[in-house]
Amino acid sequence: MKTIRFLTLAIALGILPATFSGCNSTPSQRVVQVQTLTAVGTAAKTSMQAATSMLKQGQITVAQWQVIANAYDLKFQPAFAIAVSAARSDLSSVASPDLIALAGQLATLVAQLTAK
Repeated sequence: MKTIRFLTLAIALGILPATFSGCNSTPSQRVVQVQTLTAVGTAAKTSMQAATSMLKQGQITVAQWQVIANAYDLKFQPAFAIAVSAARSDLSSVASPDLIALAGQLATLVAQLTAK
């Protein structure tokens, strides 16, 4: 439960500064750290691991887990692979807003299941 809350907060901290800072402003060092490909990839993987743990503990159904797994496997992973390729495997590169949003959607899906 704490992992899910932390994950949701981390994603929000990464998304909100990018959303509310103008296009011409340089992101702060902290924002850049949260928005790296490494951080975003780890956040998405943590969401998937949390969902798998919840499934194993009987907290969610296989159907609920499958929704998260599909989002991770069919949406996030391909986008992440393209981003890593575009960054020439430099995982310290800042992730695109779309990739950050996909990781945020995964965290939100897991958080919604936890809240029920």
